[in-house]
Amino acid sequence: MLPSLTSKCLWFVAVAAVAAMASPAAQAQFGVAWRYSPGIVVVGAEADPRFALVDEAVAFWNRTLADVGSGFRLGAVERRVAPVPEEDLQAQVNSILGGRGGPASIPQALRNPPGDLTIFLGESDFVSFAGPFDAAWKRVVGIRGKDLPPMNLPNVARNVVAHEIGHAIGLGHNGDPTQLMCGRPATCRPSVFRADVPRLFPLTEDEKRELLRMYPADWKPRAP
Repeated sequence: MLPSLTSKCLWFVAVAAVAAMASPAAQAQFGVAWRYSPGIVVVGAEADPRFALVDEAVAFWNRTLADVGSGFRLGAVERRVAPVPEEDLQAQVNSILGGRGGPASIPQALRNPPGDLTIFLGESDFVSFAGPFDAAWKRVVGIRGKDLPPMNLPNVARNVVAHEIGHAIGLGHNGDPTQLMCGRPATCRPSVFRADVPRLFPLTEDEKRELLRMYPADWKPRAP
């Protein structure tokens, strides 16, 4: 049985100028734990610098999980140089923002992604997102084009990637702009992640407790 697509948390809007807000009916997997350690496939253009940001973010989350005493870890990361389905990512965002975030609304190209967790490094103008589980318990993350604001600001893309992976793990939003998982409905925008020195913003203590609730010390993988 698929997880409920209703949540009080709202999708992280990765464009400061976007005023649209996802309805609660569009929300998906926040609070739902992985049953197994997901293998990660990152799809993007050759020499895309965000491949390295994904590696950094996965290491951050696995280190955080270890620090809180969880038995869960994200799996290995595989890089694939391949075309990104930009129109399908945009269609998924439009579906989410339009309140149609269920499995039936997932574009065909995203229904059987190559990884358990597939991260598409887009180049076009869409809202970064972490998508719902499909029937095979796979999940998709779409990342907005790196040359588009605010992704082109120093340090922003790094935190947007980590933020969306946080959603893919199961965390929702908080209202503190000094924390990694800040997002709507609070007045948080990705531009607050701007920094001259590369850094990942921290988690709240509540989020650390939530990670341990979803993924306790005795967490063991189960069949999808």
